[in-house]
Amino acid sequence: MNLLQVAWWNVRTLRRRLLGLVAMVAVAGAVCLSAIGIASNAQGTTTSQVGESTANRSVTVDSPEGRPDTAQLTDATEQRLAKIAHVVSVQHRLQVSMPVRDNPEGADLLYATTYRKALAPPVVKSVRKQLFPLHRGEVVFPAATHGVDLSSMVGRTVTVDAHHYVRPGVGDTVSDRVKVVGLYDPGWQFDGPDTAYVDDATVVKWAAAAAGKTTDDYLRTSGWDQLTVVADSAAHVPGVLKTVQKMNYPAVALQQQLEALPGVLQLVALTGNVLLGVLGVLAFAGAVTVTGALGRQRAQEVGILKAVGFRGRSVTGMLVAEMAIAGAVAAAAGVVLAVGVAGAAAAGLRRIGDIAPYVHDTVPLPSLPTMVSLSVATVVVVAAGAVLPARRAARMSPTEAMKDW
Repeated sequence: MNLLQVAWWNVRTLRRRLLGLVAMVAVAGAVCLSAIGIASNAQGTTTSQVGESTANRSVTVDSPEGRPDTAQLTDATEQRLAKIAHVVSVQHRLQVSMPVRDNPEGADLLYATTYRKALAPPVVKSVRKQLFPLHRGEVVFPAATHGVDLSSMVGRTVTVDAHHYVRPGVGDTVSDRVKVVGLYDPGWQFDGPDTAYVDDATVVKWAAAAAGKTTDDYLRTSGWDQLTVVADSAAHVPGVLKTVQKMNYPAVALQQQLEALPGVLQLVALTGNVLLGVLGVLAFAGAVTVTGALGRQRAQEVGILKAVGFRGRSVTGMLVAEMAIAGAVAAAAGVVLAVGVAGAAAAGLRRIGDIAPYVHDTVPLPSLPTMVSLSVATVVVVAAGAVLPARRAARMSPTEAMKDW
């Protein structure tokens, strides 16, 4: 008969005495696993939705005004930037004034701007499901501007006046017709207030007319007023930004404005680590308390074992094995309980509007390797907590043990 068999029989016999330890460790383990699962789920979702979002992977390059030795943001420049390592796309922006002549709502001046996928405006109303890219002669207005509600403009065709350069100091107006196909949230002002998103060809045509050039000549000489360089991952943004700046272009990364994000993600991860520490302390303290109490209560049993030839090492091993088995049962019960706790917690969190997007999994539990590692760690901690009380009990002589009983 080996020690594990004896320990298993003792655990079955003493199950009522061990119930408190098992329940405490199981509940602590369930709370810990469910919290880590929810935190990991939220952290992963945050990293993918924010940390690795297109906006957080973008570098904004402005026109090099006042730098005569630096080429303008032409198509050639766009192609050069696209060849930088880890760059997946370069998106251009051009903006030109767009007076609206027959706007019945009274908002008469907007700024026609090309659309960039990396910084897409939040559409609140549109004539079709997939609004972008825009077709020729289409425009997206802000839902409100200058205190004027433009919600009734969707579907209407309006006349806009584009400036046409004739010669220095002389110009005229060229009218054009565009259709309002959508509205976006006016709080979105990455391209400035009073922005209207228009298809690229139309914006370039108006900008070229204002400069007195053909569209081809305009793109070759004047170019875009801003470019957005998108990296393949957030980790490569600093390198891309440094390369662009070395080319003497003024450039900034939106990632620089989200410096607090890594700290938030680390805080989420730290919460899980703190819970792990709490679980370890509870399991260790519980094992010390229960093993010490059982050692005193079972003094006669220890004395008999010593009297029939059991060595102190064998007695210590048996008592530690009992606690390890109790820890294993508690860890298994904690995993089962964690499924219910995590599922209930996730269901509650999904009812909170601001938190719901970050809790996708029905039962957000840690990965299988993490759960196995935590379960093994629980058994080890419980067993470690039993070592000192078990050694004290095993050091008693048979006479002293029988006397204490």
